[in-house]
Amino acid sequence: MPRLLKDYIYLLRPEQWLKNLLVLAPPFFGGVLFANSEMVINMILAFIAFSLASSTAYVTNDISDIESDRLHPKKKLRPLASGRIGVTEAVVLAIITLVISLVLSFWVNKGFLLITAVYLVLSLLYSFYFERIVIVDAFIIAIGFVLRIEAGGLASGIEVTSWLLLTTFLLSLLLVFGKRRFELAMVKNKGVQFREVLAQYNEKFLDTALSIFATSALVTYSIYVVGSDSKIFLITIPFACYGILRYMYLVQTDKSGDPTEALLKDKWLFLCVAIWLLATSLIIYFQDLSGLIE
Repeated sequence: MPRLLKDYIYLLRPEQWLKNLLVLAPPFFGGVLFANSEMVINMILAFIAFSLASSTAYVTNDISDIESDRLHPKKKLRPLASGRIGVTEAVVLAIITLVISLVLSFWVNKGFLLITAVYLVLSLLYSFYFERIVIVDAFIIAIGFVLRIEAGGLASGIEVTSWLLLTTFLLSLLLVFGKRRFELAMVKNKGVQFREVLAQYNEKFLDTALSIFATSALVTYSIYVVGSDSKIFLITIPFACYGILRYMYLVQTDKSGDPTEALLKDKWLFLCVAIWLLATSLIIYFQDLSGLIE
């Protein structure tokens, strides 16, 4: 693959599209994700639309952070920061992904289009303003994850429960503050500040935040599980506990901070999420299993 094409693909951050699988959460937990071909096609379009919207946000953020990225040991190698792709080309790419995203979103339905538009506006505000405001930066990102869930509900016609939305919000805050904690540890002994907002954080505060949101996310997830129709769903709670603790371990031992990177590179976290997903799928889509213990 030509180097230039690789750079354009890198700008789109396709590996981060894993986060947009949250769009599939409402029909998945509702047990209708594979109900019919129309649902499957609609959710595939929704996933692609939101993925392109997030790519638009990533490209925009790279343009906004181009100077600070040049000071970062890893980010300075990015296409924009290194100069391999110009700002003009990046703007054109962002416009293309934006247009395709909005067209596909309209195709899904008008409600989904509205959520996509709100997400895009929020992403722009984050890139050019909110990412420099301590705590608010984390909340804006967390709201983005909640919008993904709500978008999936609108695309599938499934009402999203309050407990699922709350769990998503709290878990997102855990992941964001975990990433900030890792980034802060990276620059602690270096003379250059890579992310402006990091100067306003400290490890003690971030460790406290991790503890608060890890606990609250587990509580709300447990309430969501207890409120389900099947007792067997309770077996997923230990996996949720382990997954959260494993992520906190990776962050606080300075092994990883980015949630996507941690999931893809840490075998224990990946195995935990895989088993949780398998167990949840079997419980939801093979209801007869519930009769084994109920």
